Amino acid sequence: MSNLTRKQKEIGLIVLSSLFCLIMIAYAYFTFYVPKKESLSVAETTLTTDRQTLFALEQQLADQPEIPIVSSLELQKKVPIDPLTELIILQIEKAEVVSKSLVQSIGFSEGPFVIEAPPEGVETLQQLLVNLSIETSSYATLEAFIDEIEKLDRILIVDNISFSSPGEVTTEVLEPAKLQLSLSFTAFYRPDLLELLDEGPKVDTPAPADKSNPLPSNEIIEDGEVVAIEPASTITETVEASIEASSVTQAPTTKPVTKIATAQSTKVVAKVQPKQKYKTYTVKPGDTLFSISMQHYGTRLGEEKIKVANDLPSNKVMVNETLIIPY
Repeated sequence: MSNLTRKQKEIGLIVLSSLFCLIMIAYAYFTFYVPKKESLSVAETTLTTDRQTLFALEQQLADQPEIPIVSSLELQKKVPIDPLTELIILQIEKAEVVSKSLVQSIGFSEGPFVIEAPPEGVETLQQLLVNLSIETSSYATLEAFIDEIEKLDRILIVDNISFSSPGEVTTEVLEPAKLQLSLSFTAFYRPDLLELLDEGPKVDTPAPADKSNPLPSNEIIEDGEVVAIEPASTITETVEASIEASSVTQAPTTKPVTKIATAQSTKVVAKVQPKQKYKTYTVKPGDTLFSISMQHYGTRLGEEKIKVANDLPSNKVMVNETLIIPY
């Protein structure tokens, strides 16, 4: 009886252990497996939906035209990062040549552009105020000058245009009076956008002349080589001294004095202006007589030399025209 009871106890223990294992398995199944399975099913459904959405977006992207990467250069031609006063000066010089006017003075001033309730992003907008005084021959040339200024790509606001005209002509005059024009306009720039500075327009200006003497001077050339540079005032003094000396040594008649003075003057001029050498230059698009003079002489004083050497009636030059550059 005792043995049977022990056996029953063992069987009961085994049954209880089996039930406990089944209960634990069921608990683990419903507690861990089923939620994980449901979560996995939801994730698979979400993944399928996302794949379908991605495929649809890729199809839409493939159907759209390719958008090119746009540089800020065109925008900076209107509102640059730097003031670029050099470009404005070059355009003023071009207007001066085209209209056959004379720019008497140019003034620049920079500062913030103040407006009430500025739009977002333009709080740092700066302005460049330009003041010009021009002398011109007629109303037509005045209009031509202003037209050339307005050809700038920059956004400009004309602040003031005023001119004074001569009075009514009542007598015959050899040369009509000039018009005096005062012109003020404002350009703009954005110095806060420094990251776009490299994309801005470039200023094509002549290289520095590296002259040791910026003042006008005359070169003394012997055998085609520059041996000295003599200021024009020295030549004038030499000629005047020669005339005075000849007037003292000669008889008090004007004819011999004139001959001697002319001979002395010719001697000095021959020393300063011997046989010149030349080189040729082909005019490129965008060239002006001013820019060519700056390129070869480092000063605009070379304009007259080029005009005389090429018998030019005006300051206009044509593209592909071959010019003689004396030196």
